[in-house]
Amino acid sequence: MNLNPANWMILFAAVFTVAFFYSSVGHGGATGYLAALSLIGVAPASARVAVLLANVLVASVAWWRFWKAGHFEWRVLLVFALASVPCAWLGSKVHIGPQTYKLVLGAVLTAAGVLLILRARWQTEDVAVREFYWPPAMAVGGVLGFLSGLTGIGGGVFLSPALYAFRWVKPKTTGGIAAGFIVLNSVAGLAGTGWQELTHPGPLLWLTLPAIIGALLGTHLGARRWSSVTFSRVLAGVLIFAGGKLLLEAAA
Repeated sequence: MNLNPANWMILFAAVFTVAFFYSSVGHGGATGYLAALSLIGVAPASARVAVLLANVLVASVAWWRFWKAGHFEWRVLLVFALASVPCAWLGSKVHIGPQTYKLVLGAVLTAAGVLLILRARWQTEDVAVREFYWPPAMAVGGVLGFLSGLTGIGGGVFLSPALYAFRWVKPKTTGGIAAGFIVLNSVAGLAGTGWQELTHPGPLLWLTLPAIIGALLGTHLGARRWSSVTFSRVLAGVLIFAGGKLLLEAAA
C-alpha cells in the first residue's frame, strides 16, 4: 500500500473528524474510518487491525471521559455484554450477501437517526428513566449482539438507539455505556486476529494518532459541554451518516 502525502493528509483530517464526532456520543468510529479509507482506495481487509485499534483507543477515551463525568452504569453494560457476546458469536456464523447486508444495516441506522432527530427536543437530562429489568434487557442485548456479529461491527450504533427507545438510562449515559460496549466487542475482534497481523499493522497504525486527538476533544464536548439535546442531534447525525453511506454503497 503506497499513499502519497496528499492522501495521507486527507486521511488524517478525515480520521480526526470522524473520531471527534463519533467519540462525542460514545462511539469508536470504525464505520467512519472505513469510509475514509475507501475514498482513497484502501481495501478494508488491509486496514482491519489498524481500524480496530483506533476503534478501541477512541472508545476507551470516550468510556473514561463519560465515566469520569458521571455518565455511566456498570450494571447496564454488564447485562448487555453478557447477553451480546455469545449471540454475536452465533451471528458471525450466519452469512448474508454484501448487498443485502448494506441495505438492511443502512436502512436500520438511517431510520434510527431520523427518529432521534424527531425526538431530540425531548431528550433532556430530566427525562423520566424507566425501571431497568435484566430479563428484557438481556433479550435486547442478545438481539443486538446477533446483529453485531451478523454485520461485523462493534454494536454501539445499535445499542445507543435501543437505550434511547427504552429510556433505561439518562441520554448522556447512553454514550458511556455504548463506549464500554464497543471496547469489549473490539477487543474480542482483535483477539481473534493472528499474532502476526496484530504486531505488524503496517503504516496505517499512524491513524491512531489523529483518532486519539479527535477523541480527546470530542469527548470533552460530548461528556461535559454539550446539552442532552445537542448530544442527541449529534448522535442522530452519526447514525444517518453511517446508514446513508451503506445505502449508497448498496445502490452502487
